[in-house]
Amino acid sequence: MSFSWAGAATALRTFVKKDAAKPRADQHLDEGQRASLTWVAERLPQSGVILADEVGTGKTRIACAVVHAVLKAGGRAAVVVPHGLMHQWIAESRKLCAISPVPKELTTFTEFLRGVSLNEASWKEHCPRPDKSEWWLISHGFRTPLVRSNPWRVALPAFVELHLASQAERNDGRTRIGKLQREIKNAPESWWDWKGMARIASEIAPRVPERLSKRIEALPKLNVSSWNNNALLAQFGNGGDGRPLTEELLGLWLGEFDLLVIDEAHKSRGEVEEVEDTDRRTKSGKVLARLVDKILKQPEHGRRLCLTATPMELDLSQWLDLLRRAHCGIDQEQGKQVVKRLHDAASRAAIAPDEGSRLDELCAAAKVFTKTLSPYVTRRRRDEDPLITKFREGAELLAGRPHPHRRLQRLQIGWTETVSQNSPWLDVLFAAECMSQSARGLKKDVFESAIQLSGNSSDEKKQKRLKHLIRDMYVRLASGHLSADIFDTDVRIVPPEDCEVVARGKLQRTEYWRARIQKSMRSGLHEDEHPRILAAVKEIESWMLKREKVLVFGVFLRPLRLLRDVLNVRQALYAADVGQPIVHAIHTDNALSEIALRQLYRLRAEGLLKGRLSAGGNKVMLDALEESHKAYERLRDRVRLRAKKQVVAWSKDPLFLGGALDAPALKGALEDHLISFVLDDFLAKTSVSDKQLTDERFKTLVAEFVKERLLPLFSELGNEEIQKKQIVLRQESLRALLDDDDSRQSLHARLLQGDTRWQTRRYLQAAFNRSGGSPWVLIAQSQVGREGLNLHESCRVVLQFHAEWNPAVLEQQIGRVDRKGSRWERLARKWIEDGKQGEPPFVEVRQLVFEGTYDAFQWDRVMRRQHAFDASLFGSLLPANAWDRVPKTRLNELNHCAPRFNPLRHKNFTEDR
Repeated sequence: MSFSWAGAATALRTFVKKDAAKPRADQHLDEGQRASLTWVAERLPQSGVILADEVGTGKTRIACAVVHAVLKAGGRAAVVVPHGLMHQWIAESRKLCAISPVPKELTTFTEFLRGVSLNEASWKEHCPRPDKSEWWLISHGFRTPLVRSNPWRVALPAFVELHLASQAERNDGRTRIGKLQREIKNAPESWWDWKGMARIASEIAPRVPERLSKRIEALPKLNVSSWNNNALLAQFGNGGDGRPLTEELLGLWLGEFDLLVIDEAHKSRGEVEEVEDTDRRTKSGKVLARLVDKILKQPEHGRRLCLTATPMELDLSQWLDLLRRAHCGIDQEQGKQVVKRLHDAASRAAIAPDEGSRLDELCAAAKVFTKTLSPYVTRRRRDEDPLITKFREGAELLAGRPHPHRRLQRLQIGWTETVSQNSPWLDVLFAAECMSQSARGLKKDVFESAIQLSGNSSDEKKQKRLKHLIRDMYVRLASGHLSADIFDTDVRIVPPEDCEVVARGKLQRTEYWRARIQKSMRSGLHEDEHPRILAAVKEIESWMLKREKVLVFGVFLRPLRLLRDVLNVRQALYAADVGQPIVHAIHTDNALSEIALRQLYRLRAEGLLKGRLSAGGNKVMLDALEESHKAYERLRDRVRLRAKKQVVAWSKDPLFLGGALDAPALKGALEDHLISFVLDDFLAKTSVSDKQLTDERFKTLVAEFVKERLLPLFSELGNEEIQKKQIVLRQESLRALLDDDDSRQSLHARLLQGDTRWQTRRYLQAAFNRSGGSPWVLIAQSQVGREGLNLHESCRVVLQFHAEWNPAVLEQQIGRVDRKGSRWERLARKWIEDGKQGEPPFVEVRQLVFEGTYDAFQWDRVMRRQHAFDASLFGSLLPANAWDRVPKTRLNELNHCAPRFNPLRHKNFTEDR
């Protein structure tokens, strides 16, 4: 295999030139993406680079073009990507080139071994070929097997030693090597993990250098006689050589990659960092850092392409971590000085933006910062898009501000407006703040030693959890998070006997207020009526009236679940009030029925119920909910016959689901999903009196169902008829999707959390992107939904339910809807075409802030951090509240000097400097 970066650069330039020559409708790239690729073709042969384009500008497609160019030049590429985004990379690669090579995939080691264990063909198809041109998609979470009691997880070095031994030694059953050979040779089919590990070792052995052979010999030997391998297992933790050696061996197996692409490269920054793993008493580095620095290997000419929309998050110095990860070759000491200079200059200018000397230093520091990073960084920003420029000018907004097309507003949750004086919530929140103040200044060990479980309870696990919960109880209460554990009757705070007088007083006051909270909790406090949840519901429903979908982000899972339930219950009450069908059988769920009764009285007080629920009590409500649900069931029965025929047709199609629907339960579950999909559209777009669903409309919806929910699951297959292995894969994919009970419900609000299956996440994304269909509200736990997901096609409203500490997290959240091809872009383009009449559309961002609490402090802190974030990433050298004090004669200069790494401006900027 012969590869050169000159050849890859030529292939890349040729691709760009051909794409630009096509009619606009046939082009795969826009002008900015082609400029980025031209810059990459120039810079990547010289050093690693960072592609830092803003969220939603098409970084993945640019990176796919670079991968294709490397393959065309005969090279090998590895793309390290979050597991949940692997399917999007495959889709982008195919959009760029319909006949693009299919990547091999690595998610977890166990999953890989199970997949290749089916037959010899599977092994040959999925295993690495270091001497061939190919590309791999590798999950951020790929690592050496986690060390547990099963010795196969630590067996790779032993199997490599086996294949390094002579044939005579392997055939001698009296020796340790001979016994291992016999054991694996006679292993049953169920030992697929052992056999897979041995097969990998057979491919590694011919490539093992002497230095690794010596390390293998130094390890304790794998014992297959007594199966006592404690000494070997110990070497895979607590500083032993087992794991580092296995990482080296896996790197040999995968082979060297000419190009290493790291998506979401800001994660796990810096060198491999050792952190204590208290669960296994071992040390383990950050998984992504160990993957890219220890497992994946590159030749001397190898290059890295790092993708991230947020190269810095909390501090400007994080730029240096990313440059180091990209192997850019920048002088780290010089980089530190440049970054520090910009940080100090921006901080000083923000204090006194009317002082000319401070502005002079800020401009000079920004120029040096840009010049130093320009050889290694390219970044296109949303505000440089011609559409956003036209929008800004048409809406008569000031230039030089980041994101002029966004409208960010804080929703203040006031004490008196939201919590009436008769509400028990007033006492709880007041007591929680007093408890927080009482505990301020207590040393951690003193505070934790005072938390006790009364009686003879010695549940250490429970006590450890309680210490954590009580420590941050105030934050959780203000965030709408309540846990019964916090208020268990067997919990109390008792000062230790040797406690100092000051600390004793603090602990006693803290216990007093804890007891007050507990008392209030028993007085009829309901979590679904937390002020934060009520304020969120009010804001979300105001957008529902405008037929706008809403994307919600939050941190704590419990209040997010409650928000989902309240929204769904209120939607059901609205429907039952006018006799419309409802999906959920709320009348059979006690917890939801109780929420419904409380919300019923709230809706009446708000004057929002005019029909059969405008009067009456619990029985009237339950009867109405039951009748509306039965109406939905009758609609399902009408559609079921057609759905059943369609599923039968799919099961007989050898190119689709032939053989994969033999299980009646699986077939019935697929029918349920299809029916829900059809009725969701029917109820959204058809009057209740119209009970006819035409055959033509049904066929259209079936085609959409296949495209949006089934095809993404089966993207691994080509056009050949289904083999036995492929049938199994389809069954597993379908079962994973259909086992999720909520998947069969076209609910108004849905929750995306850590436990949500990958298949379910993908179809939820597709459903939320459908115009006019459920869900209308998608509630995402911050860690799950903030990166990579495209949720922009039918939504332009983001509600940030909980505060964050990191401005990059907030930016990633907004970036889910502020992207190329978004609903906002369509609305903005139409507004401009219509002569800029009426209210201009914005990407609407709302932040819930509980005034007078720790929540408000957290929001203020993250907004202050936003200044450094905007200065290096969004061309705004001063915070928003400082611009009014800048002399007008300096405004253009400040805008001109702000860091910009747009590839279209690189050359002009350098010449200008």
